[in-house]
Amino acid sequence: MRTPKFTPNTTIPSEEWRNLLRPLLRECSYLPDPIAKGHMRDHVMQRFRRYYFNTQIQQEAEHQRKLRKTALQQLSLLRRANEGYTKALEHVLRLSYGRTGKRRNELLCKLVAPETPVDSQEVAELINKPFAYYDGWEPPSVVRALLKAQHAHGIIHELRVRPQIKSIEPRIPEGNSWGRPIVAVRRRNIRKNWYTAALKSLLPPIPGEELDILEGLISGKQHWEPPKRRKVIESPKEEEDSYLRFLVDGPQKGHTFREYVDGRPHNITRRFMRRLWRRIDCLVPRMLWNDVSQKYDFTWTAVRAMAETSLPMDDDPEIFGNVDPQGKLISQSKANQKSRRPILESNTE
Repeated sequence: MRTPKFTPNTTIPSEEWRNLLRPLLRECSYLPDPIAKGHMRDHVMQRFRRYYFNTQIQQEAEHQRKLRKTALQQLSLLRRANEGYTKALEHVLRLSYGRTGKRRNELLCKLVAPETPVDSQEVAELINKPFAYYDGWEPPSVVRALLKAQHAHGIIHELRVRPQIKSIEPRIPEGNSWGRPIVAVRRRNIRKNWYTAALKSLLPPIPGEELDILEGLISGKQHWEPPKRRKVIESPKEEEDSYLRFLVDGPQKGHTFREYVDGRPHNITRRFMRRLWRRIDCLVPRMLWNDVSQKYDFTWTAVRAMAETSLPMDDDPEIFGNVDPQGKLISQSKANQKSRRPILESNTE
């Protein structure tokens, strides 16, 4: 791999880009999800290779500063995700499983792509169809079926993953404010805006291999281990640097909660990851072909409660045997009287 040539006007040298790429790939290798680990690594490499041979960007310092800012934001996101911050880790999982971002658009394009006509009859039907968004045009049946399934799945509205549309069909008024009929251009724009908003709200299905891995991680059939980070090598100059830092910056603050303003880190365990995987699983539709209707049906997994991890409590524990309802200890004589009372009552009867 040859070294890129930078012009003298470039403010960011190649060494700094290399120092950004290495920690990005390192953080990608520490992600606790197998799909996210591979997707984020490919995403980082594609972004760097995209601008590697672009000589125009190498001469634009402002564009390079924007790209550097984006890389630093991505590095911060990956670090917070590996530290156990829930929002950051869930965002990485949504990017990896195509619930948002570039991969969602790629999965959606494959889902909505028109089928190639096989014979002359299908070619004639394709030619006779009305133009897009004009009178007589209808969206693909897959889009309508997925929209109906999403509207019936209430968890999507609660999680607020995508902006949802209010109607499954485009609403075209019968007349304008003067009572005249809507012109053809206006009807076309209404359908176009509705279809664009509908595509933005859709959550496409993922490939079967990834769905099997996700279900295996949730059920425990898929092998998973928490990521192990390499130990940081301590430099011998830390003590000297601490004295110099004290002389320059003065005494430092004690423990504060500033780093926990946007959440707190969690220990990445299987139980913690299982909750996040279940939240992702609720946003992944299952696409099945219906032989009766000759259309695709979409189903969603139901949100089920987590298994109880605590032991059931006894209704009458022995530890509270000598305590009255007010929390005071009962003397031995009173306790014996209470224990004899049912026996005396049974004898009198």
